[in-house]
Amino acid sequence: MHFLDVRLGRLFELSRLYVYTYIKLLYSNWKAPPMRKAVLVLLVLVLLIPVLQVTTAPATNKVRVVVGYENEGALAAVEGLPGAEKVKVLREIKAAVFYLPPEAIEKAKGIKGVRYVEEDKVAVALELSSYPDVLWDVKMINASKVWDKYYPVYGWKALGRGVVVAVLDTGIDYTHPELKGKVVWCANTVGVKTYTGTKLSNCADRNGHGTHVAGTIASAINGVGNAGVAPNVTLYAVKVLNDAGSGTYSDIAEGIIIAVKGPDGVAGTSDDAKILSMSLGGSSDSQVLYDAVKWAYSNGAVLVAAAGNSGDGDPTTDNVAYPARYSEVIAVAAVDSNANVPTWSSDGPEVDVAAPGVNVYSTYKNGGYATLSGTSMATPHVSATVALIQALRLAAGKQPLTPSQVYDVLTKTAKDINSPGFDVFTGYGLVDALAAVDYALSLP
Repeated sequence: MHFLDVRLGRLFELSRLYVYTYIKLLYSNWKAPPMRKAVLVLLVLVLLIPVLQVTTAPATNKVRVVVGYENEGALAAVEGLPGAEKVKVLREIKAAVFYLPPEAIEKAKGIKGVRYVEEDKVAVALELSSYPDVLWDVKMINASKVWDKYYPVYGWKALGRGVVVAVLDTGIDYTHPELKGKVVWCANTVGVKTYTGTKLSNCADRNGHGTHVAGTIASAINGVGNAGVAPNVTLYAVKVLNDAGSGTYSDIAEGIIIAVKGPDGVAGTSDDAKILSMSLGGSSDSQVLYDAVKWAYSNGAVLVAAAGNSGDGDPTTDNVAYPARYSEVIAVAAVDSNANVPTWSSDGPEVDVAAPGVNVYSTYKNGGYATLSGTSMATPHVSATVALIQALRLAAGKQPLTPSQVYDVLTKTAKDINSPGFDVFTGYGLVDALAAVDYALSLP
């Protein structure tokens, strides 16, 4: 027994790094039957457990504190307090982290040369959704939840980086503080001569409508004004409506084609706009408009358009505008902050989804902000959701979804908010960015 006592006593003094080596040597050198050896090794490990635990964790009643000190003597004095456990020393700022029993904290404060003793507070990662400019509409479609969930994994791609959205409208105030640097190219099809290029002043917004739409898509998260659904997307400003807010079908058709071709003028290349946001519409069908829509769709573009503001509340009538009425286009109706459909939101079997479109606050011309209502305001929420889907697909090493796949994702994940199932007022329901992204990432 004396032999065993001596051996065990020495084992308790060894570090964990050498315990198993020591057991191995003991096992091989000690002349004893195998069963007796095994019992000894098990006994040693069981006896070691409480010793190892004591060295790896502070007592539960101890408090983690930071001690500021003036000199090494003061630091040594704190370290010598009963129950003190030193964690680390930040010598550059003469501070040390300790676990101290409550009674030792008061003693530490009284040591000469101790500048302060404070609890080591805990900070948490701030979620992007906590910024004050993330308003109700963005939260309503769960866009901010997409950021919070995927930013830690994919960084700014979780906010749309790497994807282009073309805004076909009255132009964009590219100098607006919320949008500065995000509009990289533009086209202007209004009038006799078409312009394409990087001279953004040629596509300036003197109406405000296009800038409001662009802000809902891409306004910065900065605590000011409003944050867009996909704040890190790249924008193409495609001016197809004049300063009064109207435009011909042929100008819109040309804008669709130019946007899909992108800056290099060639469809099927990397600079193409594959997401077109169209907060516009007319009451009449048009062959030139439909041909442009079909051409864009065949070239892989996702087209999103406003359902219109001609609703009558009658489910038997169809007042959805063109181009939203075409099957290749995702038609967006409007709802308010309570998910109620305003009477003016156009209804019909072509409506696919709904999004916030009543009293939406966003950027406006001349660097300002405005609160507007309409399916025009609802549309960019969906366009930007598509941008989040495609950006995160790319971030995950997957191919962008096709237009038909995007349609399936949006409609299958929309939140049913009206009569059960599909209805002519909200389509398949309120667009849900988080559910859409999650589902999209689950696809091959």
